[in-house]
Amino acid sequence: MSDLLAAVGTAQTNIDRLARPDELRAAVEQVTKVAHAFGAQTVLAASPVAERLVSAVLRASDDLMGLIGDSPVGSKVLIIDVNLASGTSVAKAARTARHAGADHIQAAVLHQVTDVAAAAADCGVDKLVVLNETHDVSGHTGGRTTDSGL
Repeated sequence: MSDLLAAVGTAQTNIDRLARPDELRAAVEQVTKVAHAFGAQTVLAASPVAERLVSAVLRASDDLMGLIGDSPVGSKVLIIDVNLASGTSVAKAARTARHAGADHIQAAVLHQVTDVAAAAADCGVDKLVVLNETHDVSGHTGGRTTDSGL
């Protein structure tokens, strides 16, 4: 039970941190870099807390569009989230993107908040990038990437 409470507390801290302009700016730069490296045409928030980050990414980049409702989607979609625990939110967003016509889906999340690391295949995406690990799931600091093998 204490692990769950710790994960929830960490997740809230990560969300609160984005209220600071310098933290939001840094997150936008990280996510935009991933989007451009992937060649994404469209971005999609995996959770309500990611909406603010997606909005900021869209404002910072002239070549990305947001996936809203039944709008057209490019073949490459980047799903964005603040926290990754089980991967359920990313998986739901991946289903939405595939239903909208995406051929290639990558996810970028700012923080992994649990000891159990979700893999790309678990989330229904081709590639999963964790930019800033909150929990050190691999014995080192820094980001982590997994491919689904699809």
